[in-house]
Amino acid sequence: MKRISLSKIKSHNPCADQFKLARKLFGKRKRLAVSVKLALSVADKFDWNWLAQRFLSAPAWKAYSEAVAAAWKAYSEARAPARKECAEAVAAAQKAYDEAVAPAWKAYDEATAPAQKAYDEATAPAQKAYNEAMAAAFARAYLSMGE
Repeated sequence: MKRISLSKIKSHNPCADQFKLARKLFGKRKRLAVSVKLALSVADKFDWNWLAQRFLSAPAWKAYSEAVAAAWKAYSEARAPARKECAEAVAAAQKAYDEAVAPAWKAYDEATAPAQKAYDEATAPAQKAYNEAMAAAFARAYLSMGE
């Protein structure tokens, strides 16, 4: 029986809400036995792709991806009509909103333009130096890997 520990999950830096859910699932236990039954009982609670990407070996990831592909296709096809209907329903409201806020955004852009220009000019040399440092560091690191 394979187990997964809360500390191993934590070592992969999950987002706070996912780790909170994991702690709740684990309760006072430090490790849980992994089973299909347990996974199904919390199927709608966790980001399974995140977990799979970090915990599965390459062959296991391949099997997982193949198993999920058909379900993803079915899910995408099932939600397509609802997504279209939603987009159509929202379009008119979005258009009205965009028209209502356009004058405010124009005024904002005009009011902040001088400050943004001054900021861009003041930070340009530091931005250039930072970009060059990143580029050189990448090239050196890449070259150090060998073939």
